[in-house]
Amino acid sequence: MSTTVIIERPNISVSNTPSPTIEIEYPQVTLDIQSGGLVPLNVDVSLVAGVNLSALRAVTTDANGNAVLASNATLSDAVVVGVTETAATAGNAVSVRTAGIVTDAFWSWTKGPVYLGTNGQLTQTAPTGGAIVVQVGRALTATQLFVDVDTTIQTV
Repeated sequence: MSTTVIIERPNISVSNTPSPTIEIEYPQVTLDIQSGGLVPLNVDVSLVAGVNLSALRAVTTDANGNAVLASNATLSDAVVVGVTETAATAGNAVSVRTAGIVTDAFWSWTKGPVYLGTNGQLTQTAPTGGAIVVQVGRALTATQLFVDVDTTIQTV
């Protein structure tokens, strides 16, 4: 038997440029009593693809705010926004999961951390040899990735 409790906490932001605005968001978090942890609901954003993108790749944004492949080779490319849920050609919208669970029947993860590789690839092999380490999330099952990008970036 699984018991869940949904918790809402408003995020309030105030801006005074170009005109005064107040934005209130109500992100939800699910408390799963059975697993003993907090599980954010899936959070998706729609971005414009800056390049052709495949599904299930880690992305960052370019200077124009367009989605491009993330990479552990350089610090500027290692700031992961999320994982693409769909493929997209340059100039078109792409759905990016920024938090929550992504499922793919063809994955074969081992439960544990999932890292950013090169060209947006996801890997369970921790980077070495001068690469930048970014944990994109963790595998819950062989086919499920919990996207939870670690904001601590380190070089090994």
